[in-house]
Amino acid sequence: MTGTKSPLVPRVSLCLFLLAGIVLGAEPAVAPQTAYDLYLKGNACFHEGDYENATAAFRKSVALDPAFYFAQVNLGVSLAKMQRFEEAIRIFTRCIDEQRGPGADRFTLCLNRALACCAGGQAETAEQDHAILKELDPARAKALGNSQRYVLMDSAYIEDRNLADRDQFFAEHKTAIEQGEVIVRRVAGAGKHTEEYEALGLIAGTLEEVSGVLADYEQYPEFMPNVKEMTITHCADNVATVDWELALPMGYVKKYRLRCWAKRQGDCIHRGWKKLPWPGLKADETIVDTYGQWILEPFPGQTPQVLAYYRVYTDPGRVPLGTGWIVDIMSQRSVPDIIRRTRERVHNLYHR
Repeated sequence: MTGTKSPLVPRVSLCLFLLAGIVLGAEPAVAPQTAYDLYLKGNACFHEGDYENATAAFRKSVALDPAFYFAQVNLGVSLAKMQRFEEAIRIFTRCIDEQRGPGADRFTLCLNRALACCAGGQAETAEQDHAILKELDPARAKALGNSQRYVLMDSAYIEDRNLADRDQFFAEHKTAIEQGEVIVRRVAGAGKHTEEYEALGLIAGTLEEVSGVLADYEQYPEFMPNVKEMTITHCADNVATVDWELALPMGYVKKYRLRCWAKRQGDCIHRGWKKLPWPGLKADETIVDTYGQWILEPFPGQTPQVLAYYRVYTDPGRVPLGTGWIVDIMSQRSVPDIIRRTRERVHNLYHR
């Protein structure tokens, strides 16, 4: 590796989340407006033991976005905790039959249904699900043993699931990734216009360098695809509120507001975001929802490098006839570019 230049200190990273003491901030007090907001409200009620209000919130979330199977699963868990096993089993079965989610999520669906079937007197279905669990993930099925704990799909679950998916993803494409390729795939279970993608690639540089570049939001227009303008409207307690403006072909512009956070977990840095309400924007000016996560971890090699896992969900909302390409540009096409351009940015700042 060539000699490095003096690092350019990102303007924002001093305020945001560079490494020491990074913690996950509390959810802001905002009125629920999306299926994701209601899902978060349901999770909060569930963790407080308020299963009745949790169930109500999850039902509203499912009604707003039937494709958001996390809310459906949690609705089933909440009903099971209320001993409404038949309804819970129907929800889990529907998600299983529709093949919702990747392998880690399908494992959770079968586990929750097995528990509900055992409690609800459907021993035969429970045995079938236990057999499926052993096929999907023998080690995890053995580790769980006779656990009677339902799995709620909350922030802790998402982080564990994403780590497991990342490890499996890397194992499948190890050679290509080590050769410098960026591997992208669509996550199962998205709706007609809703998209969820994950990508994995190596970025030459230290964990501090890569994380610093991703923390410097105001510089995103210089290197991130389609980003026209970034404005930090709030920064406190290791959490930032950032207004994004995307410039798309044919004069289309999309604006949205994100809550962004990060935390250190062992040798990993997790960076996450979710959409917040932005009062005053018209529906065609913004998107319905987006949330996602970076997982950054040092990767062994002769020179410092980081294994970067990127996962994003996007619901652009109503797509006018003839503009379906907007969905692709905001998800499928941009996802590999985000890792590649981050890679180039780190190189240009620190290793040129």
